[in-house]
Amino acid sequence: MLIDDTLAISPIDGRYEKKTSSLRTHFSEAALISYRIKIELLYLEFLSKNKIVRSLYKNELIFIEKLKQFNGTAVKRVKEIEKTTHHDVKAVEYYLREQFIANQMKDLIPFIHFAITSEDINNLSYRSMLSGGLKEEILPSVIKVLEELILLVDKYAALPILARTHGQAAIPTTFGKEFAVFAERILSILEELKDFKLHGKFSGAVGGYQAMQLAYPKINWQKLSRELVKSLGFDFVEVTTQICPADDLVKLFSIFYRLNGILLDLNQDIWRYISDGWLLQKGKEKFVGSSTMPQKINPIEFENSEGNLIMANAIFEGMMRKLPISRLQRDLSESTILRNIGSVFAYCFLAYESLSGGLSKLEANKEVINNDLNANYNILAEAWQTLARKNGDQEAYEKVAKLSKNKVISKEDWKMLTKDMDRQLQDLNPENYLGLSVQLSKDTVKKVNNFLKKGFYYGQ
Repeated sequence: MLIDDTLAISPIDGRYEKKTSSLRTHFSEAALISYRIKIELLYLEFLSKNKIVRSLYKNELIFIEKLKQFNGTAVKRVKEIEKTTHHDVKAVEYYLREQFIANQMKDLIPFIHFAITSEDINNLSYRSMLSGGLKEEILPSVIKVLEELILLVDKYAALPILARTHGQAAIPTTFGKEFAVFAERILSILEELKDFKLHGKFSGAVGGYQAMQLAYPKINWQKLSRELVKSLGFDFVEVTTQICPADDLVKLFSIFYRLNGILLDLNQDIWRYISDGWLLQKGKEKFVGSSTMPQKINPIEFENSEGNLIMANAIFEGMMRKLPISRLQRDLSESTILRNIGSVFAYCFLAYESLSGGLSKLEANKEVINNDLNANYNILAEAWQTLARKNGDQEAYEKVAKLSKNKVISKEDWKMLTKDMDRQLQDLNPENYLGLSVQLSKDTVKKVNNFLKKGFYYGQ
């Protein structure tokens, strides 16, 4: 660990170290080494269970369970051994050899890493890291975004605002309904993740169980490997090369890539609403918005979130491009890529935390919203021409366009223009031309709250 975090090359371990430190349990190299140790020992236990290795004594099982627990000293020793081996997984094997010798388990040493390749260990270790990190850190931070967002949907379900299409004044909507759009999109992603499963392989040097089958031809190695992989919560891939196909990782990354796109959209819309004065940021009065302009309260949570989402998606894009491809039965280029799983999800985590924090501080500025909404009654032109069409006017659109385009229609103008028309049109105003916006908002609140009440369990 750096004495001074200003010396860190990456902002993840420097400027944002306090915000991202909880991710180290899952995404650091120490975590990867710890998972490798666990998988190696789990395999040994499976060999014993299937009578390839002698039965393990109670004290040995206790010792193995202790070795499976994260241990900083163990990680340090593995790294020391790697300086000699120049191979990270072999260093884990040699570390376990030392531990078995020290605990009078020398006869089991030949069966540590028996007849398998480093990728049998690595593919399950990386996916274990990812699974734990998603469950305990990343997805809870996404849930926080949804929780804060649905509070705004509920609070402003019936608050009319001016909708804009192509940046132009369009028709009225409600703030709640516009937030509900994003809540629904996030919910669909979470529903997709709920059913998502990672997968794994455990089939030797090029996926054909050659060494295993040669040593013990009567053992059903596919069955044993399937049980081992499934015991970790992963689906089993029957036919592979040396590596486990990364299609599951690409699918997972593409889901987060899409989620991040949704949240980028949300951040940018909120930024605009703040810029227009429609949203105020509570509790930021002491923040310094500018070194020279004292009046400013910048939307920094949303800008920070936006920037980190862009960084995350840039890395996801590179990963999704590379990981499905491995020359022949294996090349090493994907190994470097996989080491950045922690980085990409750290950027995601920073973005989600900033966004949920920013959402919790928002409050609608009803006076400004109302002034902008009622500034020009030509936003009711759609309603006007629709009712005229209903009454059989074949040129309704053209007539209304001529009266409303490039003109400001005041409330008084509207009364004059509609005085001899349908009563329904006379009674219409920007605050009640909302269609089903309020109901849509309430429906979304109910749907999301039901989802949250059930609890979200990744990969269930």
